[in-house]
Amino acid sequence: MTVEYERVKKDFLSGRLKGCKTYFEEHKFYTEAGYCYIVLDELDKAKKMFEKSVGSDIRAHWGLFILQLIKGEISGHPTYFEVRNFLELDLNIFILYCKSKYIEQIIRYSDFMAFYNPECYKFIARAFWANNLIPAAMFFLGKAKDKFYNDPELHYLLAYIHYYEEHNIDLCKKSLHTCLEILPLYAPAINLLKIAESKS
Repeated sequence: MTVEYERVKKDFLSGRLKGCKTYFEEHKFYTEAGYCYIVLDELDKAKKMFEKSVGSDIRAHWGLFILQLIKGEISGHPTYFEVRNFLELDLNIFILYCKSKYIEQIIRYSDFMAFYNPECYKFIARAFWANNLIPAAMFFLGKAKDKFYNDPELHYLLAYIHYYEEHNIDLCKKSLHTCLEILPLYAPAINLLKIAESKS
């Protein structure tokens, strides 16, 4: 990819949309152009962009699936790797561009996506957590615990929120101990536990 492409991509991912769609479309980066059209609420044009690159770009296939979720017209399903690689990224994009209706539509199908990748709830939670939407993050972390309890990162994220957002050291330490029972050498949990114990 060229320096110019990286600059325009960085602009798009930073919320600076002006000029991005035109650049991507003119240079045949159709998947990226498709995301610009979603942000602009031109879903039919987004679909046309994804269809142009679906044969060569796995993210275009995912883009078509995202459009199905947004429209509530499910005719396919995602792969395990698509959910892992793209769901969290897309939610971050839609949060950045204040597309709350699209986010609501996408998370309505969280149970459906979790059938193909049980870590789905954690990815949704991480997107909300990264954007300081803590109640929503905690809701999906709770669902993640029910579905995929033996995930050390899940318990670490809970501990992090308990400590830094809720200032609840006891719950933080409880989540960290669970994390370290699953994976004793999980370095972030070890470090946070030292901090939490120094405060108790």
